Amino acid sequence: MTGTVLAAVLVGALIHASWNALIKAQADKFAAATLVAIGAGVISLPIIAWLPAPPPAAWPYIAASSIIHVGYFALVGLAYRTADLGVAYPLTRGTAPPLTALFAFLIVGEALGLNQWLAIVVIAAGILTLSGDAILRGGLTGATALAAFANAGVIVVYTLVDGLGARAAGSGLIYVTWMNVGTAVLLAVLLLAMRGRRFVTEARTNWMFGLGAGALALTSYAIALWAMTLAPIGLVAALRETSVLFAAILGTIFFGESFSARRWLALLLIVAGIIALRLNGS
Repeated sequence: MTGTVLAAVLVGALIHASWNALIKAQADKFAAATLVAIGAGVISLPIIAWLPAPPPAAWPYIAASSIIHVGYFALVGLAYRTADLGVAYPLTRGTAPPLTALFAFLIVGEALGLNQWLAIVVIAAGILTLSGDAILRGGLTGATALAAFANAGVIVVYTLVDGLGARAAGSGLIYVTWMNVGTAVLLAVLLLAMRGRRFVTEARTNWMFGLGAGALALTSYAIALWAMTLAPIGLVAALRETSVLFAAILGTIFFGESFSARRWLALLLIVAGIIALRLNGS
């Protein structure tokens, strides 16, 4: 992983945390999460008109990922209904990196060195530590925990699917824009069936939010998929989840969530993991 790729993924992580914070700030988290996905799809439309179509080998991945992302955005909205951003976000993202790296090895054959595994485990430990204080304070319900851990499994699946799909497409941007359009169409149909005119009203009222946050979601994931065409999927996935550190900072600044000693420890672990990736030439 070159310095350029590492820096780009970190920028993408900050952007990812930002659109999650925007969802947390909305009154209806489920509607906000789905509007982000639909907004990303709308913004992707002019881009796919300009780019070449994905090759046939990429279409199965695009179709599968579009379906998977419907569940992902629904679970994001559910997790943020009752938990702090600094709780739900780390739990959702923190358990995914080691599992992603493991399945990338088992399914794709991407073998990592001992030092690379160590870096992934240290980053994941730091991510999960961020949730510690709020969990001890009772800041996590059973329903939220279930949604967070279910979404962690979803993240592992779509990360592997999308990493392989982007490689099959030959371009992270081509892949992610078509996937976003597919996700947006499926979500729009689902929400029309569930909420009918209420969804139309929500979309008209909050369309600027959907487009703005959707642009952030598109940008952050396009960076990640571009990186996965150049570096091992497991390493990119682990580095991308450092977004939880940015989420903890945003939660402190905008939502008044505390930044305790445990969160400082988590910060040190995450930074140590990033340094390990870079120093070992990962």
